[in-house]
Parts: sequence; structure tokens; C-alpha cells
Amino acid sequence: MTDLFTRTLKVRLSEVDPWALLKVQSIFDWFQDAGCEHAAQLGMSAADLLVRNFTWVLLKYQVRVNRYPIWNEDVTLTSWRAPLNDLYDLREYRVTDASGETLITGNSAWVIMDFNTRKPTRLSRCLSEEQRADMGLIPDSFERILPVKEPRYTTDFRVRISDLDFNRHVNNSIYIGWALEALPESFLCRHLPTELEVRFVREIARGRAVLSEAQADETIDKAYLHRISGKDGEGELMRMRTLWQPMDHFASPAGICSLG
Repeated sequence: MTDLFTRTLKVRLSEVDPWALLKVQSIFDWFQDAGCEHAAQLGMSAADLLVRNFTWVLLKYQVRVNRYPIWNEDVTLTSWRAPLNDLYDLREYRVTDASGETLITGNSAWVIMDFNTRKPTRLSRCLSEEQRADMGLIPDSFERILPVKEPRYTTDFRVRISDLDFNRHVNNSIYIGWALEALPESFLCRHLPTELEVRFVREIARGRAVLSEAQADETIDKAYLHRISGKDGEGELMRMRTLWQPMDHFASPAGICSLG
């Protein structure tokens, strides 16, 4: 079995923002693809589990960005995993540039869900003893995310079929995009997030209306609390905390975003 997953990636045009920097959502797509491909190598992919009516479900994310890769830049994505308490499969990620400098790091926590009951199940019910082995301890460093209580910024969306993934629910990177979209354009065109702490709560179906809300996190400067919820009584779907830096903190090409 391969303990370490490594891939060299080139930042594609479809993955960059108006400043030719890797989109925040693309980071989560990269991580998801790496985890999926590595799981397939280990014989424990979503497709492997689905034949027994199980699947992987993402529970938490923690991402730190030191620098955003730029369009056409070659980077290396490395990932590894470690089960925790027969309940969670923790996965860590690292993106480095050509000189070996760490650009992005991430942690995630996954559970195996019973497709029929839509409830989590123990890893040992679905994975062999060898598959539950790991290459070393991954710290459970996820932080508590405070709830949005007095939202200052709001916007809404309706779930499209293109938002759904293999598990027939909204893909995690879609939630990230929805959450960030609530902040003012004037702020988004002058800042980029350097830290994202995410907690996924529940699913929502195609066609349903969702509300994205945000407020300042008063405990630290340039930090925001985010909430995605269903507008028709589904409750909270996702909770996130972000920390931001001004655009000039990052070395990047000139942007084309209107400052509004």
C-alpha cells in the first residue's frame, strides 16, 4: 500500500481568479481529487464503498495559505492519511512550489456514511485492518467555530444539478464559494483568505434555496464567521471561519477585478 500520495500539478486557466491566482475553491477541488485518487490506490474509494452501500462524507476542513500559486505555475501536492478512533479518517495535505517552499497546508476529517440510513458508521465495518493502518499520527487540530448570530452580509442561491457530486449532495467546494460570496465585492477585490476553518453539518437537495450569511469575528481583525443554511427549514448546512490579508500581502500579477 502507498502511504504517501504525490502529484505534480500545473495551475490551469480554469482554476485561477481575476488576478491569475489559484481560486480558493480550486484548493478544495485539488485536495478532494488527491484524497479520492489516493483512496482508489488503497482500494477504499467512494466507488469501492458504494458497492456495499457506503460512501465517504467530508466533515471538517482546516486550510492555511502562505502564498497562492499563479497561473501556469508547477506545484507539488502531497497527501497522507491516518484513522482516528475508528470513527474518522484524517487526511493531511501540503502544496509546495518548485523550490520546495510550502504554499498551502490542509487537514480534513472524513467519515463513512451508510447510504441507506445517511448516518456515519465505524471504519472497521468497511475497511480492512491494513486499510486502517497509517503512516503516522495526524493531529486533531480542528478548532471550534463560533456561530453567526448577527449577520451583516447576506446573499442567496438555489441548488443546481451542477452543484451536486458523486454522493448526490452539494460538493464541499460549492459551499466554500457560496460562503465567500456573501462578503462585499469591495472587500473581496482587496483581500484573500489565509486561513479557513470549515464544518459541514448536513446535506441539501437540488432545487432548494440556501442563504449565505457572514459577520465579522470580533475576536480578531479581518476575520469573518460564515453560515450556509436552507431557507425552507433545513437549518444550518455549513459553518466557516475565515482570516484575511490585504491583496498586497501576496505577490501577484495585476488584477482585472472591478473595485466597485
